[in-house]
Amino acid sequence: MTAIRAADSDNNPDTMTDPDWLPEVGRTAPDPSYPGAHAVLSAAGAKVLISFFERDHSEFNVSSEVLPGVERAFMGFSAAAEEATLSRVFAGQHFRFELTAGLIGFFGEREDKVEESITLAREKP
Repeated sequence: MTAIRAADSDNNPDTMTDPDWLPEVGRTAPDPSYPGAHAVLSAAGAKVLISFFERDHSEFNVSSEVLPGVERAFMGFSAAAEEATLSRVFAGQHFRFELTAGLIGFFGEREDKVEESITLAREKP
């Protein structure tokens, strides 16, 4: 959370500070930086389901216990995994590099290969 509020001090011209920014979840855990578990578990789940069904393009909808009445639609398992992974950034829990680190830890791949796996749903026919 503090990274967004203090973005003008990171020496990165591509980031902008927002002193009033609050995460979507309202409160973030006071955890240090670490590999993102949502990325690892979501990727593992997608990989198992794709292997079992022998395809990724299985359209499905899911509802939320946290947001009653909200339904999300996905074009495949990897699309759901990608959203679950990125949700941690939007919630203010992780930086993107932490999610990539989680995927590298799971897959044991180079960072560029992991980034490709995050967007698998967009690239498959």
